[in-house]
Amino acid sequence: MKNRSFTCLSLSLALLAGSASAAFNDIQNTDLAQAAASLDALAIMQGDGSGNFEPNRSLTRAEFTKLAATSLGLADATAYQSYTLFPDVLYTHWASGYIAAMSKSPELAKKQIIRGNPDGTFTPEKPVTYGEACTMLLRMLDYTTADVGPIWPSDYVTKAQSLHITDGTQKHGENDPITRADAAVMLRNTLRTPTKGGEKLYTALSGSAPVENSILLATPETDPSMSAGQIRFYENGEIVTRPSANPLDNALIGSRGIVLFDKTATNKVRSFLPEVSQRETHKITRAERQQLVTTEGTSISVGRKVPVVVGGELRDYIEAWYDIHANDQVSLYYDKEHNIELISIDTVLSSGDSYVWGMDNISIPKGYRIERNGVTIERGDLKKYDVVTLNPTSQTAFVSNSRITGLYEEASPSFRFPDKIKVLGTEFPVSEKAAPTFDKAQLGEQITLLLDSNNNVRAAVPGKELASSMRGIITASTENEITVQLFNGLTIKGPLEKPVPNLASGQMINLNQDQHGFFRVLENTRPATNPGDWIVSRGVLGSKPVAPDVQVFERTDKGGPLYQLKPEEIGTDVISGSKIESVITDPSGTVIALVLNDATGESWVWGLVEGVSEKHTETRGGKDDTTKPDGSDQGGDNQDGGNKDKDDILEIPVYDYKVQITTLIDGEVKTFKIDVDEQVEGLTGKPTPLGLPRAALTNVGELKLTSKKPIRVGAVTLTEFDGYSSVKYNGAVWRIADNIPVWNKKNDKIITLRQAKADFNAFELYADAPLEKGGQIRMIAVS
Repeated sequence: MKNRSFTCLSLSLALLAGSASAAFNDIQNTDLAQAAASLDALAIMQGDGSGNFEPNRSLTRAEFTKLAATSLGLADATAYQSYTLFPDVLYTHWASGYIAAMSKSPELAKKQIIRGNPDGTFTPEKPVTYGEACTMLLRMLDYTTADVGPIWPSDYVTKAQSLHITDGTQKHGENDPITRADAAVMLRNTLRTPTKGGEKLYTALSGSAPVENSILLATPETDPSMSAGQIRFYENGEIVTRPSANPLDNALIGSRGIVLFDKTATNKVRSFLPEVSQRETHKITRAERQQLVTTEGTSISVGRKVPVVVGGELRDYIEAWYDIHANDQVSLYYDKEHNIELISIDTVLSSGDSYVWGMDNISIPKGYRIERNGVTIERGDLKKYDVVTLNPTSQTAFVSNSRITGLYEEASPSFRFPDKIKVLGTEFPVSEKAAPTFDKAQLGEQITLLLDSNNNVRAAVPGKELASSMRGIITASTENEITVQLFNGLTIKGPLEKPVPNLASGQMINLNQDQHGFFRVLENTRPATNPGDWIVSRGVLGSKPVAPDVQVFERTDKGGPLYQLKPEEIGTDVISGSKIESVITDPSGTVIALVLNDATGESWVWGLVEGVSEKHTETRGGKDDTTKPDGSDQGGDNQDGGNKDKDDILEIPVYDYKVQITTLIDGEVKTFKIDVDEQVEGLTGKPTPLGLPRAALTNVGELKLTSKKPIRVGAVTLTEFDGYSSVKYNGAVWRIADNIPVWNKKNDKIITLRQAKADFNAFELYADAPLEKGGQIRMIAVS
């Protein structure tokens, strides 16, 4: 089971707290680390070659001129190296090309960025002052004395401050020298400040159109599931992975900014320019379905649809809130209206932080909480081959017992020390720490992969030493092949050992893979007695704890296909044990999956149902006139190919009986045709309001389909509705189901409730059960 998303957004807690960046050992400030990392990737401002940035060293006028030239896109100044414009800057001076380019380059000269001293010298080794730096940066943005004011350098300093160029720097007098730290921050601020004409300087640094308003999510260093040379971003509501021209420093991860591309390989990311963004970071006491509670005691309301990045994928908050644990630090990104746009869990745990209990030398530090599937366990509950991941931030040891067993199909570059493998038809990256555990593995033999809490491979064990059957839900099946979504979140696909009757999509099964690569379906166990009531709010089933991210499936009748419920679809706090058909637990007894038997009403889909027949033809018969009794060909000269007598070929019409339902899915009217093996009860020869198993909509193969007739509650007028969520009838308040289909009886069409309210005033209400038994309005009819 996928318990914990350690690489959810892959932000570095240490960096957010102000620790040094990975690129430079002597930077402690986060804002400076980001500025330095961005300029370093662009080869504008680099360190001393030994991992130091020297942030406190002052800059000379020559050095600052070089920074200004390269920030404007001048990558090579050798063409201007032979010029001597100032008597104290001979052509042999290291910066002569950059200084000369400021006057000789057509693009740079018009900006008049540098000027000499009154005596004609440039004094290249003199420290650049705060006033001089502000002046040069403003001229880079095309501001002149006429725009700024006549008093130098005061007017230039004031203008630079008003444009936020100096934000994040130390306080300086106009004539004080500036440090490399201040220069980096001011340059970064200038690059993201529009010129006087509204242009953007950073476009000259990018080989293709820069991408704005991007959030840098992860690199291979922070997310082991990513391939080398990739970078992951969040842009316009989607996750985008791009190739990189060079590694980006971890200091940039989690910041919002601008993606800049390489000048040569224009599809590869060269750098990332952070912007000023509305981001808050909080330490969390607990996460709830509708809010986050911080250690400061504040509650932050979160909408159900706010995206959270989990395991490299986007999930709505309502489906990911249980991945946020006590003591986690989260970042909240806000849009211009101060609505939460994105949530990140600021945790970086690579596979190097994981250990295998009973194989590695591991000691869980004193005071650490041990958690498996969201439930606290004791050290004595740990089993051999459990994968333990230590999180020093929250002082938690997260335990995963997720594993898969199958044939070791492929590996590269070496099957004994791989960086990529293929098992059960699925490719997995392998970290350097996990690679040595493949030493005893053999291609073509059974192997068991031990997975950490984010489904990264942590170790390999030969199948003869450890084997595991796998449990999951069928998502697709044919006579000879099956696709199964395992409870740990992985999806596997492969050929069946032998055809299995009634193997419909939605069934829960156990399976393993034999020595020839075929899947063998095993009997699935079910509880013999009532397991006890499930108290949803308390997270207990009888005496067993229930994992916060428990997977819940429901079927309308025993043997029917399963439908996976979202947590918010469980509209009651108590599920009777008599309605619980199957319980799946981990080794410590925590419930990780449940199968319910028509306990919530959400596994039904309601709409207009009718039987339909689809006609096709089958070719039968045909006499072979050109075959001898011994089977050899006589070489006939029939015009149809010498094989069949056309008069003996018959085309027989065949009718396939199906059931068709028209309903409302996510606000859209949709029609589904379902293969059935016999007539469905309740049909009348014309479109009929009925409920069918929701899982049947995606089922492959014939089904024995059950149906459910709605209960007519009564008729109401428009005034009885409370918006779109409830309606009154005879003094009682009925809840209206989401996406409720409305039957227009005049033309047997399905419309939305919003459309019905606009055109009708009389409404017939249909429910799935009596109100006292938790019934809801599931269909409405108008005429």
